[in-house]
Amino acid sequence: MTRNVHSSLAVFLILALCLSLFGCGNDVVVLDTTQPAAQPEETAAPSPSTISPALYLVTDSEGHRLWLFGSIHVGTEDFYPLPDYVMDAYHSSDALAVEIDIIAVETNIFGQMELLKQLMYADGSSISQHIPAETYEKAVAILQENQLYSPALDLCLPVMWWSSIETLTYEKAGGHAEYGIDLNLLQMAKKDQKAILEVESAEQQYGMMADFSQPLQIMLLQSAVENYENISQAAEDIQATLKMWSSGDVEAFAAYLQQEESFENETEELLYQEYTEKLVTQRNLSMTEYAEEALLSGQEVFLCVGAAHIIGEGAIAENLRQMGYTVELVQ
Repeated sequence: MTRNVHSSLAVFLILALCLSLFGCGNDVVVLDTTQPAAQPEETAAPSPSTISPALYLVTDSEGHRLWLFGSIHVGTEDFYPLPDYVMDAYHSSDALAVEIDIIAVETNIFGQMELLKQLMYADGSSISQHIPAETYEKAVAILQENQLYSPALDLCLPVMWWSSIETLTYEKAGGHAEYGIDLNLLQMAKKDQKAILEVESAEQQYGMMADFSQPLQIMLLQSAVENYENISQAAEDIQATLKMWSSGDVEAFAAYLQQEESFENETEELLYQEYTEKLVTQRNLSMTEYAEEALLSGQEVFLCVGAAHIIGEGAIAENLRQMGYTVELVQ
């Protein structure tokens, strides 16, 4: 089974990276995900969960425990409430570990401006000098259509435009950032005054995107434009991803992530390899190291990072199993 590389790029983004960006400059800021969590009101009667996402329990020979829960960074209202087995694990933990504390990032406007400098041309040039004219015109039209274009964006790298347009596509396709799993767990942790740990940092994630090669950034932007223009196909891909995550079928989910891709040429294939190497493979290794340190710390940590980092070959759960730890699928 094969799928178009452009849909694959979008799938990996929502399963592996928690920062989605809406622009660059003083009048356009990072996507606002500081809305109230999508949890039921405290006074409402509890509702049974309708989903069963995968949750792993990792233990060592001394009885230390670590929970592994794969996030999906956009979601739908029916993801909530999360199942009891997930909430029991969350409540039993001493700390919540996430890729980054996106709420802290998004409430620090001055910090955002410093971060966004990484995604701007250092020489003061404009994006229109670096990408095909047709791609630029289409991208501008999409952002203008959604009242998100600002001349300040012209100073930003293609990767900024890519993330912005992909985020618009998710929203139009029925996947919403305010229902992202890591966001809602962060909101709960802040309300519960639970310790919050960061596996990475915002500087690392922005730096990683800025480090994408120029040809890769152009391909990413062109793929985002194509996905937006073919919203019905994008919606099918995104809804399939949401359904796969919510079902908790880890074998099917791993197979979905590892589907054979359809490339137009060798250059596209090499750029896709660069993308997955930097976005997923390299980060899986560092996240595995973090997970082991958390397991051995003496704290019981609920580790929630993008599902592409948890499930499948080369991901955290399998890496820890191969290192000799006991890894059990709770659901």
